[in-house]
Amino acid sequence: MAELYLSVKPEYRKNGVWIMNDETALALRTLKDNSGSYLWNHNSDTIFGKPVHTSEFMPSAAPGSLPVAFGDFSHYWIVNRLPLSVRTLTERFTLQHQTGYLAYEFLDGRITRPEAVKTLQIKVA
Repeated sequence: MAELYLSVKPEYRKNGVWIMNDETALALRTLKDNSGSYLWNHNSDTIFGKPVHTSEFMPSAAPGSLPVAFGDFSHYWIVNRLPLSVRTLTERFTLQHQTGYLAYEFLDGRITRPEAVKTLQIKVA
């Protein structure tokens, strides 16, 4: 964990956050440093003073996966590829005197500064 934290440049550590899924968070809550102190501050949900956020979209710890990310996610941009499209659906809902709607949009995302966010691969035994 310390290697990941220190691998991010100081200017990106300033606003850095940790992201992982609930399963990985549960495993990391029990990790201790060499002096026996927990890495995870249970009072404030921080690691090395930086907030921890959980996302169901982060992978679980498995061989080849990258289940923990740390960095400044303000450099992650979400781009709207196609505008929101809405279509009225009446066929299935007519008998119940209802109207259904189908909506979709196409989004894309990427990190604009790759050095702002780093990931950690956990070795699974």
